[in-house]
Order: sequence, then structure tokens, then C-alpha cells
Amino acid sequence: MSTRYLDKLFAPRHIVVVGASERPDSLGGMMLRNMLAGHSDIRLSVINEKGYESVLGVTCYRKISLLCSAEQKSGVQPDLALVCVPPEKVPGVIRQLGQSKIPIAIIATGGLSRTHSHSGRPLMYSVKELGLEYGVRILGPETVGVMVPSLRLNATYMHMSVKPGHVGFIGQSGTVASAVIDWSVSRGIGFSYLTTLGDGVDIDVDDLIDFMAQDRNTRVMLLHVERIRETRRFISAVRAASRSKPVIVLKTGINADLQWNPTPLAPGMYDSDALYNAVFERAGVLRVLSTDEMFDALETLSRIPKLYAEDIAIVCNGIGPSMLASDALTRANGKLARLSEKTITKLDQLLQPFWGRRNPIDLDYSAGPLEYAAVVDALDADPAVTTVLIMFAPNLTEDSLQVADSVIAASEQSHLRVLTCWLGAATVAEAREEFVQRGIASFATPEKAITAFMHMVNHRRNQIMLRQTPDSYQDPALDRHRIRKRLQSLMKKAPRSAADNGYLLMPEAVRALLKDYGLQCAETYFCATEQCVKALVRQLETTVHISLLHRFNLTPFHNEAAYTPRQRLTTARLETVKRVSSESEAEEACRLLRQRCSELYSNDDFVGYGLQLSEEVKSGIAFSMGITRDPTVGPLIFCGASGARTNAMVDRQFALPPLNMALARNLVIKTYAYKIVQEVSRDPEDTLVQLCEALVLLAQIAADIPELHSLEINPVRLDQSSLLVLSARAQLAEPVQLSIQPYPRELVEWIMLPLSRKRVEIRPVRSEDEDSHQQFLSELADDSVRMRFFQLRRNFSHDEMAGMVQIDYDREMAFVAVHEGRTLGEVRIYVDADQLRCEFAVVVLDELRGERLGWVLMRKVLEYATEQGIIEMFGLVLPNNRAMLGLAAKLSFAIRYDEDEDVMVVTRQLNEPEAWQAERMALRRAY
Repeated sequence: MSTRYLDKLFAPRHIVVVGASERPDSLGGMMLRNMLAGHSDIRLSVINEKGYESVLGVTCYRKISLLCSAEQKSGVQPDLALVCVPPEKVPGVIRQLGQSKIPIAIIATGGLSRTHSHSGRPLMYSVKELGLEYGVRILGPETVGVMVPSLRLNATYMHMSVKPGHVGFIGQSGTVASAVIDWSVSRGIGFSYLTTLGDGVDIDVDDLIDFMAQDRNTRVMLLHVERIRETRRFISAVRAASRSKPVIVLKTGINADLQWNPTPLAPGMYDSDALYNAVFERAGVLRVLSTDEMFDALETLSRIPKLYAEDIAIVCNGIGPSMLASDALTRANGKLARLSEKTITKLDQLLQPFWGRRNPIDLDYSAGPLEYAAVVDALDADPAVTTVLIMFAPNLTEDSLQVADSVIAASEQSHLRVLTCWLGAATVAEAREEFVQRGIASFATPEKAITAFMHMVNHRRNQIMLRQTPDSYQDPALDRHRIRKRLQSLMKKAPRSAADNGYLLMPEAVRALLKDYGLQCAETYFCATEQCVKALVRQLETTVHISLLHRFNLTPFHNEAAYTPRQRLTTARLETVKRVSSESEAEEACRLLRQRCSELYSNDDFVGYGLQLSEEVKSGIAFSMGITRDPTVGPLIFCGASGARTNAMVDRQFALPPLNMALARNLVIKTYAYKIVQEVSRDPEDTLVQLCEALVLLAQIAADIPELHSLEINPVRLDQSSLLVLSARAQLAEPVQLSIQPYPRELVEWIMLPLSRKRVEIRPVRSEDEDSHQQFLSELADDSVRMRFFQLRRNFSHDEMAGMVQIDYDREMAFVAVHEGRTLGEVRIYVDADQLRCEFAVVVLDELRGERLGWVLMRKVLEYATEQGIIEMFGLVLPNNRAMLGLAAKLSFAIRYDEDEDVMVVTRQLNEPEAWQAERMALRRAY
């Protein structure tokens, strides 16, 4: 959907509670008591059909229409309703809210998914349809409500409220939300917003992510997710949010998808957890597996600045805790920081002679506040150390609080990211509380501290994956249109798969597809009859392997879940006769295979025979790879080990296309196959490169051919020189989109500059443009830099440059003008979450004045934004930027002066807004 009316959900002026009474067990009454206890300035009213004069001192009306009539004079109409009536009355309430123009409702009532209407459908579907019909946005049903601590608003039935802070919580379960509230109060964590989705018939997690991503007061987002309904929307929203603030996700219900929402898994997938791992990793968020992990991750990411390195120094007044932390770090694939010689020399002067001269740093049992502070200062001076875990084991000689105070004072003066672990309970409780009050992460055990640190490391790694923008596969000889047309024509006559009614591709077509994209396939011959097989064996005059072809084994992942590795090996032997070298042997092999086919399958399943030269079936490392499709996520790329001794399904790892080499490498290294490469290959790096290149090509196939339902390449063998596909199966179906939009190649165009006659490419920016874009910014004159950035800037960090060229094409767009690898100009738009407005910025090299390049770029971006359905484009221009103001006037932008900001605001309407869009835009302009 969108963020439409969500401002009224989280910042209402007048709330009406429908169904509240003074009974202790009244749901509406509990929510009303919580709101009254908050002493908020928000106006409250109650609706109860029994006609009370008031409920808990709040004026009560029998009907919503009576309330709205009475409030017309005050001018403060209700803009949010809390619906707490029995399930069968909820649809009627939604209709009344729509008729009274109340735009948004929180339905706290539960059971609508189990209570049925007269037509036999669950009531939640009737509620959803009524909301759409009357334009009422709905949170719930079965939501706990919302908390906005900064407004003193607690519109929930929770047992306690939370304090104001900077964490936005979006949950699915009310009980999990209750635990989060209780824990946050004990840890001093504050929230900007707290809410749960419940059944989520309208407002979904992506809507709330979009809203909180735009909120400056929300610095960390915490998500509890049970299901994702619109994956592309979710990924787009969370990718946009995680670029500016940490996002932590707790996904529960691994088996719930099969029990309560029986959506089948993607073919070839072992369980849904692998799917969500792929989604969250590519979205740049940190996934946690338990509430305990969630709290620790929140503690760390909300208190410690982001990492710039992935190693850590460990300091303790004893070897035992240091070893526990070091072992936990090793198990989690973390790294210890290497101390510089200068730091070691400095520590030699501070510590006992037997301290070990390495990381972890043993301070000895007698270390006190001075030693701890001195060590922190020494590590602060070491450029190789950016994060430190400081631990303290209580003893008789030192006061734990005094040591804690010294660490706090030293860390506040340093650049270090500091985690603390004061071991024990009773004697260190006061010290731990002091750390919490001073905003320093504190943990009860070494293992918890290391887990928290690895959360930061994994979040950093996922952020790196987030900023990867895969390049499109460039091959002038590749005719994508021809390939797709060929496959679409094959769908009309291809046999149906018995498993899911898809269209099977014949082996010849699969090999042709792979060869078109540059993958090397073993030479294979296909015969429809035994006579053809004998003639081919006579012609080849060499030893061959003959395989039986039927619909079952032409289907990707053909019933592999039903087989163990030994059973799969036995089945493969039944379907293949090896080392046939004469016509008589070929005739006997065909007879034997047809006999086996009739025993295992229907005769109608028989397709023919496949022949491969024995020498083509090389030895080497065997892998499986390919493409599969999830019903909600869409295409996925997979990779794993292969062979009879390997359970290929268990080893498979998945990634969302499109891919580049970095993303492909990240996929491969998670597999057991990667360990095989490291142990067996003579040149592991070269083998890894070949494997990654093949995965990138498969991702491009998935992007180019949305009709490709699944493609299983198993096995593909890698020897020391090349990759060779031995067997591949594919299936077509109706086309679907990728969850992550690939590079929009269709937007590329060429122009000729009128004066210099340079041929210039106008195209969307790509990740590899970083160096040329950096050079472009450095070549701009000082005035041009001021006009573009509203200040004189000459230095841009790698992260800033990456943010400019590694963009989410679903959320923003940047077009660059390039001539012979040199960037000449750029135009960029930033689109809001509702696709209502976009802000533009354009700049061109000063040497190109008179070439009309700025006009070309603006025309390009105006056409793009109009086609995307964006309502309005605007830009902020300095008053003395006459060139830009002149260009804006020529392009029919309206121009006005903003006194508060001392800028000129130029706007142009691109499409006609709907009523809600116009209202939403008016609100944004007011802000």
C-alpha cells in the first residue's frame, strides 16, 4: 500500500474509542485507561451503543455519526479510531467510520480470522474490502495498538508504557511486544514508536518501515516478522531504511508457513529459513534468531557507532574469561585485532612482565582503575584497534564500580567502540547499571558480548552486500529478444510437468540456452528411437554413455526430496548405461533402459535417449547450481555441492538475483562445496572465480527470461581449466518479476552534443562509476559545487560516493552523461515512499556550457518520473543560481521564494493526483 494517513496513526489530534466501557475486562476500557494515564494533549471521545453519558470521565456517544455532528462546530473531527467491539460488529463500524470520513482505524479486536460472515468467509476479508471501499486505512485486526512516547500516547492494552527514545518497533505478536516493553524498561531503552501488525489486512510491515525510515527521531528499527506477504515491497522498503539506520529483524515461524499458510516452498529448497536468510542479507539488515539475541543486538547497535573494521581487542584481569571470549569469537568466524609493536612496547611498561604480549590482553588479577584506564589509552593510540571488549572479574582488592568509572571516563575520551562485561551478579550490579546509564553496552557473559560484537560485524557485512549493484551482462553477440521469443514459442508445444503443470524444456533447448550465455556444455546427442542410437554409436566410433529421457527426469529437482543420496545414486544408475561402444551394446542398452522405464514410469513419459562421449564426462569437483522460484519472493539463484555422497538439498545456499562477483562469492563461501574447493583444487581462487562467473550468468538469465520457472544444473564439473555442464533441466511458466530490480538497461540512450559533436551516452548510474564520479565532482568549479551541495565540498568519503552510484532503482534514479569513460554531468531524483513527490538535483561540467546537456538530462528525468506515476517534481535552488532558474522556467517549473530557507523552490506537476494524494502532498508541504 503506502504511508497514506499514517501520520494520523502516530500523531492524531482526536481519538475515538469504539466499544469502551468501565468494566475491568473491557478491551476498549483498558486502552482508554492507558491513554488517560499518559496525560496526553490528544482529544478523546468514546462510542458505546448503550448510551452512557461518559466512560472514565470521557464524553460518550451512541453512534459515530452523532459524535462527528457534535464535533463539527469545534473543528477537531476524529482522525483515528480504536475499534474494540466484538468481531461480528467490526465490519459495521468500519462502514460507519468511512461514512464519517474518519481516515484510519486500529482494530484491537481479535478472532476475525476465525469468525465467519454469512457467506462463510472469515470476517477479516469483509473488513479489508470495506476499508478499501471507504478509503479507511486499517491497522490490525488483533493489534496491540500504538505507543508514541514523545506524545505521551499509549493507545494499547499493554501492562506498562515505554519511555521516549530512538527505537522504532514493528511487531507481529502482542506477547513478543509485551516482552520487548518489559525488557526495555529494565534496560533504559526508549522508543520513538511501538506497534504490532496483528493480522495485517491493510497496513503492512513495509508501510510502517517506510514511515519510520522518514522519521528523524527513529535511529534504530526493530522488526518482529512472522510472514512477508509482498516481498518486493518489503525488500525495497527495508533496503531504503537500512541505508540510513540499523534494522534488526527477528523472523519467527519457520514451520508456520507450512502449518498455517500452506504456501509451497520453492522447488529444490530445503526449508523456508534459507529463503529468509537470502532476503534479509540482501536487504542489508541484521537477522537474529531469538528474543535474547534481539535484545543484545539492540543494546549494541543502539549504543555503539558503526564498525569500520571487523576485529576486536579483548582486555581482562584474568586469562580464563579472555579465553572464553576468544573461543566464542573463533566459533563465530570473528577476528582478534593484531596489536602494533608500538602498542606492545607501551603495554610492557604498564603490565606485569608475564602478560603475554598479545591479544587478548591479560591485566592480572590485581589490576585496578588506573591500569584499566591506561590500557584503554594505549589501545586508543593504536590505529589497528577500533573495537575493544573490556572485562572485569570481581575480587577482594578492587572495587568494580571504581573500575567501571575509570573505563567510562577513558572510553569517553577515545575513538574506540567499547563493549563491557563485568562478570558475576551481586557485586557488579551497580557497575552494570552505571554502564547502562552512561550509554555503554554491557553484557553478563563473555559469550554474550562476543555475540553482540558479531551482530555488528554481520550488520556491517550485510551493509556491504546492500551496496553491491550488480552490473548487467554485456555481450554484443547476445540477442536476448531472440532467445526469449524462442523460449516463448517452445512453451506452446512443450510437454507439461507432472509435478506442477509447468512447461518442460527439452534437453536440446536447455543446452542451447546455456551456450547462448557462454556456459560450456558437454557434447550431448539426442535420439528419439533405438535405430537413431545405433546409427549414432556406429558413426561416433567411440565409447558413450546412454541415458534414458522421460518427463520425470527432465523436470528440475525431480522428486529429490523423496530420496536419500543412496537412493538418488541407484535411480541414476537405473537411468544410465555407461561405456557403450558397439551397435549391439547400444541395442541391449536401449532395451534395458526401456524395460526399466516401463517398471518405473508410464510409457507416455518416454521422450528419448541422450548420448554423451565417455571422455566428456570428466573428473573434477562436482557442483549443483541453478535457478528456482519462490511463490512470493520470485527467482532465486542457488549453489551447492553435488554427487552421490552429498545431500545437495541440505548444502544449497540461495541468493536473490541480480548478482555480481562479490555477491556470487558471498553465496559460494557459505556452502560445503566451498570447503571442497579449498581442500581439493590446485588453484582454489581460480576455481572460485569460474564458479562465481557461472552464477552471475545464471542471475542474468533469471533477469532476462522471467518465464524461466526453474533451471537445475546438476552436476557441473570444475577441473583445473574449465567449467563443464554435464546435465541440466529447465521448466517454463508464467513470467514473474525479480524482487530486486536489475539494472534498467532499457533507459540507455545516445545523443550528439551540438557544439563539440561528442557522442555522449545517457544512462542510469552503475556501481562501477564510483571513480569516474569522484573525478567528475573534483572537476566542478567552486560555484558549481556550491550550487549543487549548498556548500563548498571537495572531499567525499568512499561511503558517500558508494551511496551516489550504488542506488536502489525502485526508490531513486540517477542519470549520468558519459563520454569515453568520463562523466560530464548527472541528474538525480529522490522519490518518497508513496511515489508522490521527487526532489531533483542536476549538475554539469562548466566547460560544457552551451551544449544543452543540462536540458537533455532534465528532459530525461522528467520523462522517467512521469512514466513512474510520480505526481510532482521539485527542487531547491539558490537564489543566485540564474542558470538553473532559467532552465526551470523553460521546462515549465513554477518558481517561488522560501523565506525561511532562503532558497527558490521550483515545482512541476507530472501527473494528476487522486484525492488522498493531494491531501498527503499538502500535509508534506505544510511540514
